[in-house]
Amino acid sequence: MKIKRYAVFVTPKQPMSLWTILIIWFCLLQPTYLKTDVPEPTEQKHQRIHHHQRSEATSVHVTANYITLNKYKFRHKLYNVTIPENSVGKTYAIPLAREDIMGIAIIPGAEVKYRIVAGDRDKLFKAEERLVDDIAFLAIRTRTSNVVLNREKNEEYLLKVRAMIKYNLGDDYISDETETTVHIRVLDRNDLSPLFYPIEYAQIVPEDMPIHRSILRVTAEDADLGVNGEIYYSFLIDNEYFSIHPTTGVITLNRQLRYTESSHYNLTVLANDRGSAVNHYNHQSSKAKVSITVEQVSNSMFKYTYIYIYMTCCKPT
Repeated sequence: MKIKRYAVFVTPKQPMSLWTILIIWFCLLQPTYLKTDVPEPTEQKHQRIHHHQRSEATSVHVTANYITLNKYKFRHKLYNVTIPENSVGKTYAIPLAREDIMGIAIIPGAEVKYRIVAGDRDKLFKAEERLVDDIAFLAIRTRTSNVVLNREKNEEYLLKVRAMIKYNLGDDYISDETETTVHIRVLDRNDLSPLFYPIEYAQIVPEDMPIHRSILRVTAEDADLGVNGEIYYSFLIDNEYFSIHPTTGVITLNRQLRYTESSHYNLTVLANDRGSAVNHYNHQSSKAKVSITVEQVSNSMFKYTYIYIYMTCCKPT
């Protein structure tokens, strides 16, 4: 009964007409026909384009200033590095342990070139760039030439390094520059031998000189630094009559001299630097000759004393 009553009030759905289907199909395939394009006035169009160009230019200018002020600058005005003397070509300077790595931060796609602009009169060094992610690291190395670093000639260099950066920003190709100073300290190598001056010594000593008395002093110098420049003295062949102080070079008498036993002594003194012994390198050494002449002392006083004592003690009564 209820079903029949519901069916009375529900009317069947009318099918769509053919014209309605054609109109809907035409509108879906051709949506542009339903658009109403209103042309933009010329003056308003020019104002819109000009405003857009000004906005882009302002954005590029602001971005360029930000990059220049915040990105393309060295973190420090001065960097300290070291390099050994007598280094062969392509030996790289090493930053100190407490120093930051040299370089500048860059944006992707930027090109960086480093160049030494002052402080390298003899053209001993070369600046190189190494791009790692967003950092352009600065490396200083020796050139591949016959000229080597000599610490005794020049122990430090102050290089002014310029970074030249190029990058694209929008439609513009922008270049920038920044500078820093690199202080290079040349490390000493034990490349010099001690030098005696003079190289020959001579001394006359009386045969009655008291033992442990200083006779003379030899002197040698070494231009190397630290232990490489500290000198030890010794005899090439040990002598029982004489000894030499290892650091002062003072030669001392150890035994009583006798003219009748020997009137002349020839000694050879060696000077070795401490660096050779400490680091087990080949010894850097030099030699000096020492000539000691023994002067005879008159024994007449000894004879007179002996005779006087004999006559006093042994004369007959």
